[in-house]
Amino acid sequence: MNEMEMMLTTFVSQAKDAIKNEQYDVASERLVNAQKCALLLAKKFEGSAREKYLASAKSLKALYEQVLAKSASVKNTPTAPTAPTAAPSAPVTGGAPQKDSAGSSAPARASGNEGGAYVPPKRNDALSPLYLSDYIGQPGAVMAVRDLITAARLKNAAMPHLIVYGSHGLGKTTFAKIIANEMRAKFTEINVSKINPAEMIAILKKLQPKEILFIDEIHTLPLLVAESILYSAMQDGRITYTVGKGQFAKTETLELPPFTLIGATTEIGKLAKPFTQRAIQVRLEEYTDEVLSGIISGSFYKLGVKITPERALVIAKRCRNNPRVANSMVKRISDKALVRYAKINNLETFGAFDSVDAIRKLGIEVSDQVIAEFFKENGIDEHGLENGDRELLRMIIHRYHGGPVGIDTLARAMNESNNVLAQKYEAYLIKKGMLRVDRDGRVAMAAAYEALGLPVPPEKRGEQAGEKEPAATEEKKSKYDKRTVIVSHVAEELKCKKVEDLIVYPSNVRTVSESLDELFPDVEKPYEAETRHLCELELDFDTHKRILICDSFLESRFATMMASVGFLHDIKAQTLEIPYISQELANRRYFPDFVVKDNKDRIAVIEMKNFDMLSYHLNIDKYEHLMRYCEQKGYGYAEVAKEYDADTYVSVEMLKSAPVDRELEQFIIERIEKNGNETGEGMFREKDFADYVAAHGKTDRKKLYTVLLNNRALKNVDRIGNDMKIVMN
Repeated sequence: MNEMEMMLTTFVSQAKDAIKNEQYDVASERLVNAQKCALLLAKKFEGSAREKYLASAKSLKALYEQVLAKSASVKNTPTAPTAPTAAPSAPVTGGAPQKDSAGSSAPARASGNEGGAYVPPKRNDALSPLYLSDYIGQPGAVMAVRDLITAARLKNAAMPHLIVYGSHGLGKTTFAKIIANEMRAKFTEINVSKINPAEMIAILKKLQPKEILFIDEIHTLPLLVAESILYSAMQDGRITYTVGKGQFAKTETLELPPFTLIGATTEIGKLAKPFTQRAIQVRLEEYTDEVLSGIISGSFYKLGVKITPERALVIAKRCRNNPRVANSMVKRISDKALVRYAKINNLETFGAFDSVDAIRKLGIEVSDQVIAEFFKENGIDEHGLENGDRELLRMIIHRYHGGPVGIDTLARAMNESNNVLAQKYEAYLIKKGMLRVDRDGRVAMAAAYEALGLPVPPEKRGEQAGEKEPAATEEKKSKYDKRTVIVSHVAEELKCKKVEDLIVYPSNVRTVSESLDELFPDVEKPYEAETRHLCELELDFDTHKRILICDSFLESRFATMMASVGFLHDIKAQTLEIPYISQELANRRYFPDFVVKDNKDRIAVIEMKNFDMLSYHLNIDKYEHLMRYCEQKGYGYAEVAKEYDADTYVSVEMLKSAPVDRELEQFIIERIEKNGNETGEGMFREKDFADYVAAHGKTDRKKLYTVLLNNRALKNVDRIGNDMKIVMN
């Protein structure tokens, strides 16, 4: 026994000397040996002596992890591959070490990551996979990058740039970290939603060779930063930027080391073509219940808790096909099982479950009762529906007779934002076939009634997700298919006045004899717009017919109104291209929604917007360029929105010409300054407007937009009015 104690003392002393001399490889080896000695001694003793050696083993383990971290931070990236050590041996699903989809085992990995490489977390509750061999459920993604990684390692080069896309929670960030681990490269994650060019340049200056630069939600990257900095960095490996101002300005070029940009996005359609052309695109697929069952089993194993495949499948069916949700459930159910075990066995010792090995030795298994209690406490049913899902479906079924109902109405009724409804609830309900989104709003499907235990209405029986009602009449079908509008040239000026009030005609307005086809030939837009619905209108004029394709319900409804009140002689959609330069984006262009020839043979250009977008500062920039363009040409112009809770329309000019509420304007400025002093983020948000309403009574939201449209020092910098963020220049 004395010999073992002497060995422990010797190993600890040698490890401390090696740490002092920065010989971290030697130190880590000595610490492993010392920890083994301490554990062997703990087995031989009981009582306080045993506790002493267990505590010593624990502290040695902590020191060992610190040494690994120091080793990773001081070593330089090798110029040739180093001799690998064994890969982590913990299996994913409780059996033998996992094989990848091609049948080969995990590649060799260095025990100490070189060159400031990303150090995998050493937490007891870390469930994310660290290497491709552990990453199950995404064989296509693994196949797409395996050869890229192998080739890059053989060439000692950086990986090609990647765009990883898929819905929320599929593991895009985890996938990027896995690539960094496989490449033994440093991993840097940045937030870019508010980044400016100077900040991006500062980040790029710090890049190390082969570093992984990860940008989550890359579609939120400001276009100015992408165009001026990131595109050339990705393609040419260098950036050119200006330092100083005026006569002291000079241009500098920064040569970048080979690096890999990995961008993750849930909305790849919003990425500009230069991104998609400069990077390899990798799509993450939705997980099946069976795959999630394997992930859940492996996660319980990592936590030291047992579960049968049948019980893992029960959990998998309720985790919304999402591994992030699944692992969250695993941790909570595991804790519940541990608490239950401790209660039954009268375990009250602090730290009784302080390590996975300690838990695993107890042989704790998750029971049916624990799983049932967890789902009951959290309101999750056998369909994976949560309380919010059921509330949404009941709202549509009971209050709105099964739909259709608009998302704005639902959001206000449930006191939620549109984003929460669309992303948290609707996406899953649509996937489960319980909800359908039509041009008129949200419709509850037969499966929704069944999930809530309600009788299915006769017209809903046999209905499938995404299909129209089978017994729909021609009148009903016309809401979803091509519509024909017979244009009636109404003589009543009052009806036409509804449209004329919205449009501003400049002093140099002129009448034209040419047709719209002569003035505005058809153009092909260089991008595909992301549409909520497509509606084909067939407008039947006296002399001709016009087919009009509208890509939103707002557009089709307004076009129908203009035609039905006799305001139009003709109309074309998105046939005019207008370039503009905004406060933040250069060399932009857009296609106004309509060019019309009115009943007095005047030309007018009309842009449609959602009500809350009228005050968004980039839209104001667009509108001002539209106004200048039309004033030069002698055309009328308007930016129009449908008002909330009313079947009327309002234009930007109407809001701009309304009296400015100076009290509200002063409140906005003071609140921005107050928030900046208190939190460092000087913004006026939705909750601040609610404070104003509480203090001054109900306030028409149009007054807020009138302030923003007349005071350009105030900028609404958020794209969604329900969560506005107003700042001051």
